[in-house]
Amino acid sequence: IPQVSAKTANEWRQRTIYQLLTDRFAQPSNAKNQTLCESNRVEYEIRRYCGGTFKGIVENLDYIQNLGFDAIWISPVVKQFEEETQYGLGWHGYWAQDIYSINPHFGTEQDLKNLVEEAHKKGIWVMVDVVANHMGPQRNKTPRTDEYVKSYTPFNDTSNYHYYCNINNWNDQHEVEYCSIGGADLPLPDLDTENPQTASLLINWISSLIKTYNFDGIRIDTVKHVRKDFWANYTKSAGVFSIGEVFDGNYGYVADYQNDIDALLSYPLYYTLNSVYADGNSMYGIRDALNQNRQSFKDTTVLGNFLDGHDVPRFLSKKADQSILRNALTFILLADGIPIVYQGTEQNFNGNPTVSNGGNDPWNREALWSSKYSQSAPTYQFISRVLIFRKLLPSNFFSELSVEAWVDDKVYMFFKGHVMVVTSNYGENSGISRNITVQGNGRWSSGTDMINILRCEEVVKIDGNGNLLIKLDQEPKILYPTKELSGSGLCKL
Repeated sequence: IPQVSAKTANEWRQRTIYQLLTDRFAQPSNAKNQTLCESNRVEYEIRRYCGGTFKGIVENLDYIQNLGFDAIWISPVVKQFEEETQYGLGWHGYWAQDIYSINPHFGTEQDLKNLVEEAHKKGIWVMVDVVANHMGPQRNKTPRTDEYVKSYTPFNDTSNYHYYCNINNWNDQHEVEYCSIGGADLPLPDLDTENPQTASLLINWISSLIKTYNFDGIRIDTVKHVRKDFWANYTKSAGVFSIGEVFDGNYGYVADYQNDIDALLSYPLYYTLNSVYADGNSMYGIRDALNQNRQSFKDTTVLGNFLDGHDVPRFLSKKADQSILRNALTFILLADGIPIVYQGTEQNFNGNPTVSNGGNDPWNREALWSSKYSQSAPTYQFISRVLIFRKLLPSNFFSELSVEAWVDDKVYMFFKGHVMVVTSNYGENSGISRNITVQGNGRWSSGTDMINILRCEEVVKIDGNGNLLIKLDQEPKILYPTKELSGSGLCKL
């Protein structure tokens, strides 16, 4: 068993995470059907396995490294049910049958060990997605009967499960924790974590999974559907950084889980970022969101910030504007917290525009090979540039909180460390041109040259009063003292 050097929240704070779907990221080079799922227009296909594997990820780690990410979040790795449902198969990893076996569609145990080892050689950490709330569904069968549970490993006794019920009132926490998600047509059997035997099986399993494969962190699925006091022992047993999914927009409700889990996905902020950037609402929303975040969470600098993901609509399906995407990406890549970018964003994936709700599941789970892994795609290049810059920043940047520099209905700017970030939601056809004088508040001395690392010919000088004149157009700006870039290679300095 490899020696795990457990990665803490403090170490993860500086990382950037690329979220990939193992089945959809890359087929291995010897795959039999290399064009499978190349179009995401056929719903039957994209609800089943498309052929991505652990080996496929290994063969394309350079694509992730060159994009600038130093961590990946991979799909749950355990064996899934193989029987058909009306929603296809468990290619996504959330429909477990046997938690002690690796999903053979993804490869072998050795393939998974190789993936982690090869990623580590490139300085990329691996976060594995894990589920403790439920097991996989069985079509046309009543949950929690002897016949139903005998198919599961190790939870093959009815006592391992809650009595079967569906969630009707999502505001009733008892129902949310005890009843099944998935709906009446395909319920996911709900594990009884109040049962000490069930709980200890899960707690021992997570410890051995981390040790066996040398994972650096865990992303925990469906956190709000399990009793809160289960999580402290579970995350302690994992022994690595944990980030939980509490799918909810209420700050206080989500923040309460940070008592037992290192970090949470920033769902409340996600709704605000989509509201201001994609929907064009007032940028004052960001001010309110950051204030609420800081009042609610113990530590906002480890929250996972994202614009979209496999459970929510593609950003470009809501707003087909690459300038606005660049503004929103600039915000999450440099704001307080850990940036998470979902595979395909860098290739401007937008789901399936030919159907209603085509930005949603299953259409937002496209096979990345349709992009030919282009490293010259404009958004790929944009993200790569911002992340090259991010890696140059001193470690105290990541624990320091951002300070609002300017806000109005269309513009949000912030200072963080020696960086100034300018974003807006004007968009690519706005033709906007505005001058805004921003007070530097003594961050930089008069005469300091600030270079826009996204457009090197643009330099802003701090004036005699310590202020900056920002010449605004629709594009984001990242301003940094020119002298601090010396020797970095960025902007030929």
